[in-house]
Amino acid sequence: MSGSWKLVLPIGFVMYSLPLFLRVNGTSNYIIDEEFHIPQGLAFCRKQFDVWDPKITTFPGLYLIALILNPFNYCTVTGLRLLSLIGAGINIMLLYRIRRRTLAGTGGNSYAAHEAITLSVLPPLYFFSHLYYTDTLSLTMVLMFYHFWQHEAHLPAAVFGAASVLMRQTNIVWVCMVTGITVLDTLVQQCAQRRAVPRGHIRLLGADMWLQLLGTPQLLFSCILSILAKCCFYISVILPFVGFLCINGSIVVGDKSAHEASLNLPQIFYFAIFTAVFAVSNTLRQLRPAVEMLRRNRILALLAVVSILTVIHLNTVVHPYLLADNRHYTFYVWSRLYGRFWWFRYAMAPAYLFAMTVLYCGLRHMPDSFKLMFPLSLVLVLCFQRLLELRYFLVPYILFRLNTRHTRKGYSEWLELGAHLLLNVATFYVYFTKEFYWQDYSTPQRIIW
Repeated sequence: MSGSWKLVLPIGFVMYSLPLFLRVNGTSNYIIDEEFHIPQGLAFCRKQFDVWDPKITTFPGLYLIALILNPFNYCTVTGLRLLSLIGAGINIMLLYRIRRRTLAGTGGNSYAAHEAITLSVLPPLYFFSHLYYTDTLSLTMVLMFYHFWQHEAHLPAAVFGAASVLMRQTNIVWVCMVTGITVLDTLVQQCAQRRAVPRGHIRLLGADMWLQLLGTPQLLFSCILSILAKCCFYISVILPFVGFLCINGSIVVGDKSAHEASLNLPQIFYFAIFTAVFAVSNTLRQLRPAVEMLRRNRILALLAVVSILTVIHLNTVVHPYLLADNRHYTFYVWSRLYGRFWWFRYAMAPAYLFAMTVLYCGLRHMPDSFKLMFPLSLVLVLCFQRLLELRYFLVPYILFRLNTRHTRKGYSEWLELGAHLLLNVATFYVYFTKEFYWQDYSTPQRIIW
C-alpha cells in the first residue's frame, strides 16, 4: 500500500485543487508580490537572462525553474502558477515519506498519509500553492534535502540544500541545522561505540562525553574524519554562502531598504501561537504534559513570564508594511488587537509561554541534537526578520510538525484536518468575494494570508 500512497496522494491533491486553481488564476494577472515574480519568471522562461528586477530580494531559483516551461512553449502566467501547484503535489508525497519514517511504523501507512494530507492543506501553505510565490517550491527543495538527509544520502541532500538556498536565502539555516545534527549525532555514536553502550546512554549535554573526547585523541581524530566524510558536501554549500554574506554585506539581494535585519525576538512568540493553533492535534495531546510541567516549575514559569514581558516591552518591532498593507490578515490582527489596545501584547505573555511549552513537549522524544539545533535555527530564521509575515513560519512549522511525538490516530488528528479544510473554505471565500481598490492600481485588490 506504501507504493500506492506515493501515487495517489500527489495525483489526488492536484486533481482536488485544480478547479480552485483555475478559479484563482482567473481573478487577476498579478496577486500582490506576483507583480515582481511573474514578469521575472516570464523573462527567465524565455531565456532573457539579462532581465532582472532590482526590487527582487531573493536568489533566482524560483525563476530558473520556469525554464521547465520553455520546451512546451508555455511561458504564461498560468504556466508559472501551475509550477507551484505541481510543487505542492510533490510536497505531499515527500511529507508522506518523511512522516512515515519519523513515525517508525506507528499507525501504519494510512496514518502517515493522513498526516501528509493535513500538512498539505495547512491554510497559508495551501493558499500559496495556487500562486507564483517562492514558498511552495522553496518547501519542495527543503523537503527533498531533508528526505535525503534522513536516509544519510548526503550528496543529493546537499544538492537539494543548495537548490533550497537558491529559492530563499534563509534556507541556509536549515542546511546548517542538519549539518549540526549530523556532527552531534556522529560524536554521540562514536563515543557510544567506544564505550560499547547504546547511544541512548550517551548524554550530549552532559560533561562525560566531552571529557571522553578531549581525553582520547584517537577517538577525537576518528570523529573528525567521520564528520568530514558526512558533512563535506554540506560545507561546500555553507562556505560559499558565508563568502556571499561577506561580499554582499547582507542576506538580501537587490532592494535592501525594506528587508534590513533587526532583532525581533517576539517573532518566536508569534510562531509559537501560530504552531499551537494550527498543530492542534499536538496541542491537545500535549495539553496535560504542558500544564504539569508548568505546575511543577512554577518559579521558573513565573520568571519566564517576566522575561517574555520584558522582551515584549523592549523589543516589539513593527514594520511599516504591517501597518500599511491591508491585503494580509496580519494587518487586521495587528490593527484591531495589538495596535489598538496597548495592553493586549502584554496580556498574551502567558499564552506565549504555554504555547512554547506545548511545542517543547511535542519534541521531548527527539534526540538532544535536534532539541538543541532546531530552536537555535528557529531563532536565526525568525528573530532577525523585522516583518511579521506568516509565510516565514511555514518551513519551520512543517519541520516541527513532521517530528512531533508518535501517536495513534485519534479525534485530534481529524479535528486538525477538518479545521484546516474549513479555514481554507473561509479564506478562499473572502478572497473571491472581498474586493477593494488602491489608488495606484487599476485592478481590484484582495485579502490573502
